Amino acid sequence: MPAACSTPALLHHLDAPASWHDLPRRVLVRGWVFAPGAAPLQAVRARVGGTLISGNVGFHRPDVKAAYPDAPDDYTGFQIAIETPRGRFPLELEALTAGGEWWSFLELEAHGKPRRRPYIFGADSPEELLAGQLALQPRHPPRPLQPEHFPAVHLAPGTSLPVVDIVTPNLNQGRWLPAAVASTAGLDGVRHTVRDGGSTDGSVEWLRESASSLHSWVSEKDDGQADAIARGLAATAGEPEDLMAWINADDHYLPGAIEFVRRYFAAHPRVDVIYGNRVMVDEDGAEVGRWHLPPHNDDVLKLYDFVPQETLFWRRRIWDQVGGIDPTFQFALDWDLLLRFQAAGARIEHLPRFLGAFRLHAAQKSSAAIGSTGQAELDALRRRTFGRDLAPSELIESSFINRYLRRSARRELAARFGLRPSL
Repeated sequence: MPAACSTPALLHHLDAPASWHDLPRRVLVRGWVFAPGAAPLQAVRARVGGTLISGNVGFHRPDVKAAYPDAPDDYTGFQIAIETPRGRFPLELEALTAGGEWWSFLELEAHGKPRRRPYIFGADSPEELLAGQLALQPRHPPRPLQPEHFPAVHLAPGTSLPVVDIVTPNLNQGRWLPAAVASTAGLDGVRHTVRDGGSTDGSVEWLRESASSLHSWVSEKDDGQADAIARGLAATAGEPEDLMAWINADDHYLPGAIEFVRRYFAAHPRVDVIYGNRVMVDEDGAEVGRWHLPPHNDDVLKLYDFVPQETLFWRRRIWDQVGGIDPTFQFALDWDLLLRFQAAGARIEHLPRFLGAFRLHAAQKSSAAIGSTGQAELDALRRRTFGRDLAPSELIESSFINRYLRRSARRELAARFGLRPSL
């Protein structure tokens, strides 16, 4: 990755934080940044000591375009959730240009609070708890990815395991696609299909050479990720009890996860949908954090999608009942699907085991699209669920969301002492 360079060409402004002194453990840096007369910036990140933290670009800022006509568009806003050290620390903000170069636009010395309230007690504020406990940001320096140890699932003699169809959408993710495919290759009862959208980065050549590791693959133009997934899953066929899933090309399953999932579904025929815990990995596949989720909560799902998509599996019967993926969603397609599962009366369970790895990198969809596209879709789904727009305070200060996040923090603390919740 190119090193960041300092340049006067980037204009920026910070809306928050108001001060860089006595910062809480988690702080949300918000503002706008752009290169005058140039294409929109592709990504933002913060450099905190030796740790790189990816942020989100593309937030709607028509006020900036009105004040600066040479701004590229109305979507120059950004935000980065930063885990701050105690005491003084150097901080640098960088932006990725359309030309593929990282440019530094802010350098300063910040100061974190010396004493902080633990997340299990609610942190220093509801906003800090929400931004800190389950965030798509590194939680610690890179270290080797630790395997999951799955418990035995006992089945009655003669019980057959469901087949699982998995689809991977891909567009120029050839750097990470092999890991996604390798995590299913050679497994019994797995039919893995890659839907490539016309990549130009060598993905197609790799797929052609690695076809024996897949059930099938195709490369053709599509209308985006949701369209590719919808097409791929629509092309599958199976029994109502069989399973379905998709995993993005930059993510992968943990060893043993799919076999465990198949056995769990076989032992629990009334369960329609399951998901597990998430491991976050960096661009090189090193572990940088974990999500320790509490038991599933229907009320929480209506407000936030804390379900790690790369750990999500469901039965074909519930998919057929709700009509599958809605390809009009480009960012929140998994939350839309889950809400429709829930509305149809699906039995949804969280399994407290780590099933999949989510890769943190600057160009990931969750970072790149949250602003202009993603937030509008999230707002639309909440409006559909509740019949009205929700005030920000209803999202941040919700008592049951705070309880859910504190339960997550307790599970994370217990894991440090080797304590694991039972299934």
